[in-house]
Amino acid sequence: MHTIALVGNPNSGKTTLFNALTGSTAYVGNWPGVTVEKKEGMTNGHKILDLPGIYSLSPYSPEEKISRRYILDEQPDLIIDVIDATNLERSLYLSTQLAELGRPLLLVLNMEDLLIKDGIAIDTKRLSQMFGTPVVQISATKKTGIDELKEQIEQSLANPQTPPCPLFSSSIERKLTTLIEDDYLHDIPQGRQMRWAAIKLLEGDELFLETMPPIPPELNTYLEETRAHLEELYDDDVESIIVDQRYKVAEKLARESLVRQEVKAKRFTFDVIATHRIWAIPLFILIMSGVFFLSVGVVGGGTTPLLEGFFESLAEWVTVKGESWQIHPFLIGILSDGIIAGVGAVLTFVPQLFILFLLLSILEDCGYMARIAFIMDRQMRSMGLSGKSIIPLVIGTGCTVPAIMSTRTIEHQKQRELTIIVTPFIPCGAKMPIFALMLTYFFQNKWYMAPLMYVMGILAVITTGLLARAIDRHKETNAFILELPRYQMPSPKSVWRQTKDRTLGFIYKAGTIILLASILIYLLSSYSFAFKTVDAEESMLAIMGRVIAPIFIPLGFGFWQAAVALLTGIAAKETIVSTLSVVIGTSSLTNFFDPAGALAFMTFILLSSPCVAAMAAMLKELDSKRKFLFAVVWQFGFAYVVSLLVRCIVLIIV
Repeated sequence: MHTIALVGNPNSGKTTLFNALTGSTAYVGNWPGVTVEKKEGMTNGHKILDLPGIYSLSPYSPEEKISRRYILDEQPDLIIDVIDATNLERSLYLSTQLAELGRPLLLVLNMEDLLIKDGIAIDTKRLSQMFGTPVVQISATKKTGIDELKEQIEQSLANPQTPPCPLFSSSIERKLTTLIEDDYLHDIPQGRQMRWAAIKLLEGDELFLETMPPIPPELNTYLEETRAHLEELYDDDVESIIVDQRYKVAEKLARESLVRQEVKAKRFTFDVIATHRIWAIPLFILIMSGVFFLSVGVVGGGTTPLLEGFFESLAEWVTVKGESWQIHPFLIGILSDGIIAGVGAVLTFVPQLFILFLLLSILEDCGYMARIAFIMDRQMRSMGLSGKSIIPLVIGTGCTVPAIMSTRTIEHQKQRELTIIVTPFIPCGAKMPIFALMLTYFFQNKWYMAPLMYVMGILAVITTGLLARAIDRHKETNAFILELPRYQMPSPKSVWRQTKDRTLGFIYKAGTIILLASILIYLLSSYSFAFKTVDAEESMLAIMGRVIAPIFIPLGFGFWQAAVALLTGIAAKETIVSTLSVVIGTSSLTNFFDPAGALAFMTFILLSSPCVAAMAAMLKELDSKRKFLFAVVWQFGFAYVVSLLVRCIVLIIV
């Protein structure tokens, strides 16, 4: 079995091609570095790996280190360099480095459909002749050229072709030849090419030198003299000189292989506003408000009452039929007041969550969300966060667990830890049913209340970040290197897959965790500690709830039903809805909450620690019990204080 490595720049379409070759349903999006860990699959009996997107083999980010380490240490049988054909020169820069490794190489020019749209044509035969390796042109999204690519993969594995190394200027080539002839490089690890090793030695590449024995004094002296000579000759540092030489090679390859390029008149583009330093944020708020207006206001306002009526009628029908069939009241109660009331209360929000996930998937797939990362970079760094922190915050709108896991791409430890702590402030999909429930009964026709929850979450991130920066004025404020992908029509298949997976994940929770929680809550609210049937006010659940309920009296929801709902929400936030439905009944919420208490309740859920799965992810990624406990205490304490302020403000205004 052969091993194939997919390599390429971020947003070159690697993961899309990986899915096309393997049939994988791995997430495809516009985020640079979406593949943090390598992905494995099979194609025609060969193992294929989708490596993290990289711009260079001189690593800057953890993603680049992963890819470089794999290519050098594992020595795949074939390297497939996936190239964004609309950015040929930039993409070929990486190709010039891959050619120096001495491994069989296949160039794949992706995005053929965009080339045609832009009036560009590439002579693949000419490029293949100049570069010395096979070249195939495809469109991974349209799946054109995939069969030809599979045929070429088989040919490249049967008859491997190692491309010649690109040549630099004569002055640099003479120095490299001298280094290659030195005995020191004869001890390089297996799989390293002499020329590549000589370039790394000249550059002083730290990762390369870590794998080598100490440099002899004579060679070290020669290296210092060589660097000084080249820096004086080119008026630049050695690393920049090598970069410039590579780009000259890439520029020549791109120039001579382009056979037609229609010049189009410059025109107004959406990015003029979407990336504007002033108008970008208001535009983002407007777009997200529209998303929530459609999902929560239009769809939610129309479907929620209908589904609530359906489940209420279903529960009544089960009760009537159960009594007529003389089924034990205990079983009737579990089914109607436990399962149907609890699970049904959660499922009523599936339509609006489906629309929410659909619209967010469209924004991600068309390339707009990457613009948000771009415009928020400076703001993130001003708060002591990394520019990359925006990625977990956006992912967190779906689920907090993968959002916390995605913080691995943040290089600096303090920025990463702070991002982990603040990410749960962004409302995830599991919290949306709670907000929708409260909005339905306390803030009807006020669709802007849903976006308000997101605004409050963002303000919580900002406040925590500023406090952390004021306490610890560390200087880890490296800029976030982010490539803005082209706008494109969202792929219906990709959008449908993301929407379906998120929605089915929510429904799966309703059928497992929430189902079990609803049954347990019904039992606890129906029996005393003596295991006798009692009224809910005297049940085990009520007694447990009354122990912690006084804590929430200042917040306006100091009754045991709300306390118990918050307690069960630790397992999964959706269970808060099912718990309230079982112990109160959603139609009776107005008998327990007032508008100020309802908004404070929503705020506390928004800002307090997430579900147990997300907390487990926090513990794992923080890798410190002390830091984890601090994060949990801060989240609960911050949530309590802000909820109290919200209640006081609402009472004053109203």
